[in-house]
Amino acid sequence: MEENNTSRFIPYDLIQKDLDGVISAEERLLLERWLSEDVENPKRYDEVRTLSDDLIVLEHYKNVDTNSQWDRFKQGLDRVQATDEVTLPTPMKTILKPWMKLVAAAVLLMIGFACYLNFDRWVGYESQLYGTAEQERILLPDSSIMVLYAGAEAKFNTRTFNQQRIVELKKGKAFFDVRHGRTSPFVVELTHNYVRDIGTSFEVNLLAGDVEVLVKEGTVALSGGKGAAAKELILQKNEKGFFKKETAVLSKVTVDDLENDYKVAQKLSYSNERLDSICSDLEKRFQSHIVVVGDNLKARKLSMYFDGQSLNEIVQILSKTLNVKWKASKKGYSIYE
Repeated sequence: MEENNTSRFIPYDLIQKDLDGVISAEERLLLERWLSEDVENPKRYDEVRTLSDDLIVLEHYKNVDTNSQWDRFKQGLDRVQATDEVTLPTPMKTILKPWMKLVAAAVLLMIGFACYLNFDRWVGYESQLYGTAEQERILLPDSSIMVLYAGAEAKFNTRTFNQQRIVELKKGKAFFDVRHGRTSPFVVELTHNYVRDIGTSFEVNLLAGDVEVLVKEGTVALSGGKGAAAKELILQKNEKGFFKKETAVLSKVTVDDLENDYKVAQKLSYSNERLDSICSDLEKRFQSHIVVVGDNLKARKLSMYFDGQSLNEIVQILSKTLNVKWKASKKGYSIYE
């Protein structure tokens, strides 16, 4: 998962709270999870900490009493002017010219410091994200989870997100596990309509302008347009809603007897466990058959965390992590080298 093509999302609010010593126990767990998700994340943490230290130094320059400094400078300028008027009949324009250059340079320097301290306000907070084959999980600023599938694109504003929890899904398929207990609603903004969370985890798939929404837990509202007057279709767990671009018609079906593609894992965690042990546990949870071919492959150990993925997605993630192959059939799944 990429942010701005080259970097992943960085939870600046959690890092700053940690540096200030005001982070809560729950927030520290979220920060530690983010640090463990990628070997590059600790380096990003150190970069943010270094930048924070630099900003403290720059803030000192920003808080200099400029009025006092200007009065002192002006007094010196007046004395120089008075002396020069007595000894040299040089025009005032000639006397002031070098001093005005110095004043202009000082003003520009102060503006430069102020611009640096407020640089983020000028360039914006938009985070552009792209899905990858690995389907890595993104921790949003409100601690909700977003997974972008391969080819998907989304963006959100990191500065205003906690006040207006809006993710714009540009294309492709995405999964959302929404953090609740917030005053602002969680909205997935689409080209012609939107999906509003009411308390759930759900999946949104864009298909040439049409929209499919699968509710895995809780309730969501799928709209038939935009604005306050837009009609909404309420979807419950195991219901799939449809929006047709050409007609703006909303419809839904109930997904009875979910297949493995729709069954989802509920917070599964494995720490340094053998692959065959992980697959044995998955077989019991999903009531499906998984074959691991080869003793060496069976003995390979993994530390994995799943929350909201289907068995099909989990098998793909395991295979990608181990750099091996997998195959699905009516009997179940096979993982092999």
